Amino acid sequence: MAHLKRAFSSDHHFRDGRILSSMCTAPHELAIKAHMMFIEANLGNPDLYPGTKRLEGEIVRVLGELFHGKNLNGYMTSGGTEANITALWIARKLSGKRRVLFPISAHFSITKAVNLLNMEPVEIELDESFRMSVDDVEDNISDNSAAVICMAGTTELGVVDPIEQLSQICHGNTFLHVDAAFGGFVLPFLKELGYDVPKFDFQLSGVCSLNTDPHKMGLSTIPSGALLYRDVRFLEHITVDAPYLISNKHSTLTGTKNSAAVAATYAVLMHLGREGFKKVVKQCMDNTNYLASRVQELGFELAIKPVTNVVAIKLANPENVQKELVKQNWFVSKGRFPKCLRIVLMPHVTRSALEEFVPVLESTCRSMGEL
Repeated sequence: MAHLKRAFSSDHHFRDGRILSSMCTAPHELAIKAHMMFIEANLGNPDLYPGTKRLEGEIVRVLGELFHGKNLNGYMTSGGTEANITALWIARKLSGKRRVLFPISAHFSITKAVNLLNMEPVEIELDESFRMSVDDVEDNISDNSAAVICMAGTTELGVVDPIEQLSQICHGNTFLHVDAAFGGFVLPFLKELGYDVPKFDFQLSGVCSLNTDPHKMGLSTIPSGALLYRDVRFLEHITVDAPYLISNKHSTLTGTKNSAAVAATYAVLMHLGREGFKKVVKQCMDNTNYLASRVQELGFELAIKPVTNVVAIKLANPENVQKELVKQNWFVSKGRFPKCLRIVLMPHVTRSALEEFVPVLESTCRSMGEL
């Protein structure tokens, strides 16, 4: 235990308020309690855990309503990487094709998925708003395309690809998967707060599957993800025999599942409800708008007006500034498209932490000739 305490003390923690680069956050205290209660559950063998399985089904129902779906199917995953791999696995099996179109802003898990599944990557350029270019999709999509992957809340900038137009292009021809790992627990509540939010989910008929991560803005324990799909028959194409299980069938990428996160996710969904999540998102957006205003007052230029709770500051050499800030225990990251310093305003980031951070950012950038 002494060794564990030393290891724990050398880690950086969300409670410190200095992690400004992560899209994960501290789990809700109720999520932690629920997680510990179900610590031995394993939905890789669901017949032994019918209670946990019912909770998973309720999560799918609630998320289905949130994402405007009817009679959706799905299950909990370890996060966006597993969900994206599974979605492409389904698309390849359904179509018998290997060509995948995805934006250069896509999460790196898409590259992993394409490599693992031996598929052909087609990287799509971004438009002037740093979203997946519809024109480039139309130029590259063909009868040989297995899938189009788009983002609802990009990792670097938090923007939403033009999914409504992509739905029209793909509908009935190409499998369209929406990676809403970050945006899934942000965009619906931004809409309820009065923000202009484009359509991105199952209300678009071309969307075949969508994933989101409760361990991000959903305040669940880490790792926790969810994959929803429009047609239950999709899973038939990746189902394998599992003679050691009571059910004799298995349809998920991982054998053993971190099912305690199912209870954690369920607990937070039921406890907070839509109004609770709306308050969480409002707090994050208030801090986002505060930081955006402060840095602009200092003379910084934003890469874009924040769409979600991500602030991107244009710099000539964001890598050097990032390294210097990390030395001062401010954990920020950088973006590629465009080159920028990237700050994510998660629930653990407080206003007082931002008030402390802004002068450090200013002095650091001035000393390095960035301001």
